[in-house]
Amino acid sequence: MRQTMKLSTHLRCELIKALSSISADDRADLYVISLWVQDLDDDPRRPSITVGFNTERQVAECTPRASGPNEARWNFAFWLQNSLVEVCGERSDTLGASLRQAWATVRGIWYSDEDQDRDFEATLKLDEALTDEFVGVAVQVVKELHASGEITRILGRPVPVLIHELEYYEKIALQNEAANPPALVEAFANWVRTEG
Repeated sequence: MRQTMKLSTHLRCELIKALSSISADDRADLYVISLWVQDLDDDPRRPSITVGFNTERQVAECTPRASGPNEARWNFAFWLQNSLVEVCGERSDTLGASLRQAWATVRGIWYSDEDQDRDFEATLKLDEALTDEFVGVAVQVVKELHASGEITRILGRPVPVLIHELEYYEKIALQNEAANPPALVEAFANWVRTEG
């Protein structure tokens, strides 16, 4: 429990710093915050979160290249691909990477290379659990940032904070419905379920 609290507190602090660094012009034009979850070097033991955002200007610019305005708005491939911070990155956030490993170890979902060599199938199950629980920490942090009013305080209004991968599917819609107030993610979740 204590390691989860340390990891979530770190993620919360990094998100607040990242959002606070967005310029006034971009704050006025952004409509979504991106928490892109990816495994560093394709190693599921090393998930990280790249924090970025997208703007209405970018949607307008990309709509002619997309299948329509909804794809330009919700498909990460059309977004700015900016990076305010990479949380839990091995080089960019050594404290976060260390907290992530300590958390996974206490949760019983960490394994060594030797463990993987000894029982590959068992470590595959741990990979899935680690990803799900790491995303679960992010969901809880985003939920708390909305509930406490931090998102509104920093950005001047409620904005959806989408936790996602490169691909969208039902699980992505569900985790974002859990993390954000319903009205903020309804359009995104509907797009994922019909087009994503």
